[in-house]
Amino acid sequence: MIFTRPLAALVILLLALTACESPLPQVSYPELRFNHLPAIKLDVARIEIIEQYSPPLKAPNVEHLLPLAPATAMRNWARDRLQAVGASGTARFIIIEAEVTAVALTKKKGLKAAFTLDQTARYNASLKARLEVEIAGGLGKGFATATATRHRTMPEDMSINERDNALYAFIEGAAMDFNRVMVKNIDAHLGPFRR
Repeated sequence: MIFTRPLAALVILLLALTACESPLPQVSYPELRFNHLPAIKLDVARIEIIEQYSPPLKAPNVEHLLPLAPATAMRNWARDRLQAVGASGTARFIIIEAEVTAVALTKKKGLKAAFTLDQTARYNASLKARLEVEIAGGLGKGFATATATRHRTMPEDMSINERDNALYAFIEGAAMDFNRVMVKNIDAHLGPFRR
């Protein structure tokens, strides 16, 4: 009986340590698509997607660490919304900027800090693209550009999963802002090239 209590305590301790070492479950996020929205039909034979933006892959840039990269959202926008329905000509969707930066915010100190929930980081997203249309051997040309920016702070008490969920929604919102601006500018500047 003397040996069973320490043995039971040892088993419980080993189980607790094993539970502490198990990794967090990976959260899978859906791919952001725009195919539920009507196609933007262009009088061209093909559509090219060109990425001019090259992420630096270092601080303060964090787009490569997010559950949804802005460049991926923009590529999906072009694939899902732009449709070539003409016999000749080319449309080029050029991703100029697909950036997210993170800036650490200063935390309160002293007694006030004990009773305050601080925001630890500010995320800044900037999405910019240009749609160029050229038909009939260069006789018809036009373009439309769109820029969308968003900002978001994160509180210090967020778990990793809560933060990733918030960042996914943050980029989704920026992509929908981009969609609204680009559609408006296509309507305003590329009307003759639409079908």
